[in-house]
Amino acid sequence: MGSKVAIIGSGNIGTDLMFKVIRLSDALEFSVMVGIDPDSDGLARARRLGYAVTHEGVDGLIRMPEFADIEVIFDAIDATISA
Repeated sequence: MGSKVAIIGSGNIGTDLMFKVIRLSDALEFSVMVGIDPDSDGLARARRLGYAVTHEGVDGLIRMPEFADIEVIFDAIDATISA
């Protein structure tokens, strides 16, 4: 087993990264998808595959029991979001 991974960002970038980790990596083990939209496709896809998810952002991740085992966190939030 590889290092457990959480991905912050449940949009296209995060979902694509999730599938790459699941399918291609021997060094990483996908564990948690983090988002802020409970209806996002990325959270739904991770949930259907049996992975832990939260729509409560980083605070939700920190409260999850899986957080204790996370060794790598990827920030896959869309860089084009403006305030």
